[in-house]
Amino acid sequence: MDRSALPPVSRTLAEFVAAQSWDTLPEEARECSKQAIADCIGGALAGLTEPPSKVVLALASTEPGNTPIWGAKMATTERTAALVNGTLAHAHDIDDTNESMRGHPSAPVVPAIFAMAPAAGVDGKALIAAYAVGVEIEAKLGRAMNMEHYERGWHTTSTLGTLGAAAAAANLLRLDVDGCARTLAIAATMACGLRSNFGTMTKPLHSGLAAEHGVSAARLAAAGLSANPNTLEAKEGFIDLFCGFDHVMADKAVTDLGAPFDVVSPGILFKIYPTCSLTHHVLDVLLEGLRNGDIRPEAIERLNCGIGYRCTNTLPYHQPETGLEGKFSMEYCIAAALHYGKVGFAEFTDAAVQAPAIKAIYPKLNIYIHDELRARESVFNDFADIEVIHTDGTVYKKRLYKPKGHPTNPLSWAELEAKFRGCADPVVGDAAAAHAWTGLRSLDTLGSKEIISLL
Repeated sequence: MDRSALPPVSRTLAEFVAAQSWDTLPEEARECSKQAIADCIGGALAGLTEPPSKVVLALASTEPGNTPIWGAKMATTERTAALVNGTLAHAHDIDDTNESMRGHPSAPVVPAIFAMAPAAGVDGKALIAAYAVGVEIEAKLGRAMNMEHYERGWHTTSTLGTLGAAAAAANLLRLDVDGCARTLAIAATMACGLRSNFGTMTKPLHSGLAAEHGVSAARLAAAGLSANPNTLEAKEGFIDLFCGFDHVMADKAVTDLGAPFDVVSPGILFKIYPTCSLTHHVLDVLLEGLRNGDIRPEAIERLNCGIGYRCTNTLPYHQPETGLEGKFSMEYCIAAALHYGKVGFAEFTDAAVQAPAIKAIYPKLNIYIHDELRARESVFNDFADIEVIHTDGTVYKKRLYKPKGHPTNPLSWAELEAKFRGCADPVVGDAAAAHAWTGLRSLDTLGSKEIISLL
């Protein structure tokens, strides 16, 4: 394809961002966005006590301001609040994912718009609309950049998340089309995030940086900073460098914008385990088998686990030593389910990962790439194929395509509330968690002052 045949990606996305508001947002997109915002903040509250959060909170304590940090009874500058809350949101890796983006859509966007809310004086409806817009930009760019972008080693939560956070921020500030185009261009030059940092404290920092950079890009554009308005599709621009002209599917960035919104279809996958989402269908199968008595851990001779090719690079830790590494280890997640009978926050301490009983399970595991899941095209229809062979010869077999929390196997509002309270209650207390949930559940009815006092 000749470069001149590329669609005007930057302009089209900027026009879309500038045109959206609560009034243009379909009802289903409103509801899905409210769920995602609440879920993101619940996960962030759980992340308050995690090691990477403590580091960024210490930084925030040296930068006083008027923007609240969720659950910390602390205020800092707008940009630092975005950085800190974005890091909190991804600290446990229990934040949502999206198939188009191939990453975590909410952790960059929600902290960015909530950081801007006090100064912008916006209400809950404006936040919901801005959120849907930000995720739409992340997702449609994710479709265009496809698996090539991810397989080059980029962490989409940080790269595409920066663009999504910036788009949401520009929408919240009601920038015109030119302002939105400059916002996207500025954000594009800030975007980064390396998958080599998976399993370290820097991975959750990625979403914090994306949120912070999204805020900065919109503020700089609003102040008049110039930028190439066609940076996304330009030679040596965002698509060129992060995906490659020969690999990009540029039409997918501008086709069906908001029709439907990506928060509706393919939708948002809400996590019920604080691990990489590629482990979740495996965990669902194992934990169900344990509950039903079909899997007897003490009698397992061999466990065969067929998974998709993406797991090879995304789950690189085969004998993890830390809780952070354990989140990106299929071996550990399986062993934790079998040994502890659950996979929650407590199972991702260093001590839990290093337990001798855990390491004794590893030789029994045969984790392999399933023949049906070796091609890129399989990523939207992947599955977990589990076979557990017991010493008495009994065998438990099951294949699961979509884990609990996937849009086709969704969490209800009641289940999301249970997750939120499980995340928030132990950290901020029952009363504060209940107050926050009640407000987030009815976010579209809140005014600007109520939003500031929410957390």
